[in-house]
Amino acid sequence: MPGFTCCVPGCYNNSHRDKALHFYTFPKDEELRRLWLKNVSRAGVSGCFSTFQPTTGHRVCSEHFQGGRKSYLVRVPTIFPLRALENKLVLCRSNRD
Repeated sequence: MPGFTCCVPGCYNNSHRDKALHFYTFPKDEELRRLWLKNVSRAGVSGCFSTFQPTTGHRVCSEHFQGGRKSYLVRVPTIFPLRALENKLVLCRSNRD
């Protein structure tokens, strides 16, 4: 049976190993989809994903949603720990210059 891996840069959660997590497809609603794409921001990874268009196979795991799951009130992923680390590295590098 095929599994899913989270498509968020730096997240390696997958449905075989992380059975307690949920994996969500990108929404069909254009506004929600735009927000998801902006937040997931695969373009930030060396620019090579700047034209990223998710397919039905791309998933975002529940770790990126407040409260650990998508709900009626929490519909957009907002938790990206790796991005916070990248921002700190950029700040450290600019402080050295």
